[in-house]
Amino acid sequence: MPTSLDSITIPQLMSFTDTDEQFLFCNSNTTHKVIAFASETVLQILSENHHWNADGTFRTAPSLFSQAYYIHVWDEYSMKPMFSMQEKNITLKPFSILIDFEQSSINAINKVFPSTKVKCCHFHYAQNIWKKLKKYDLVKLSKEEHIRRQIANIISLPLVPTNEINNCMEQIIDVLCNIDSKFEKFTDYVLNNYVEDARSSSDIWNHFDSIGERSHTNSHVEG
Repeated sequence: MPTSLDSITIPQLMSFTDTDEQFLFCNSNTTHKVIAFASETVLQILSENHHWNADGTFRTAPSLFSQAYYIHVWDEYSMKPMFSMQEKNITLKPFSILIDFEQSSINAINKVFPSTKVKCCHFHYAQNIWKKLKKYDLVKLSKEEHIRRQIANIISLPLVPTNEINNCMEQIIDVLCNIDSKFEKFTDYVLNNYVEDARSSSDIWNHFDSIGERSHTNSHVEG
């Protein structure tokens, strides 16, 4: 087993596919070690797909490495792991890439694919909402039917036309804060992070314009 990044050697068996296609296409020896795998067939499949899903994992990354990162596309049966590199006269220009709420990934995609739409996972958006409900000790209150409906409305905002989000949120705030002032901090969080002067543009977390075109979650690619 290698004990350092410099001592890693990729064996011939892992450098080619079973059909003798080159599989190892990047093995950088710069300050930040990067090893990437993809065959020409995989790159061709990527080039033919308009919508990608991407996800990084730290927990299952090989020892010595900080992260493993995967790019996936759908075929008619399921989501398939791929990867990307612009070479061999294959043009990679996805219409959209779905990721988790990771700013470093957003920055990288905007740099490499400036015309590509970045979309963030609906499941992770909902997860963020529930984390804040727990933080503000609102979970018990949220189980009440009239409150639960409003929480469901917040979680459904990614499926609402972007020009209707502000109006929907105003109605939700009126209901929740009139029921209990404890919801003020929670609704402020939603406003500040997703709606008014938000850290995350609604173009990134809203999926109304892609309903019926692509998946809205990254759950099936989680490592």
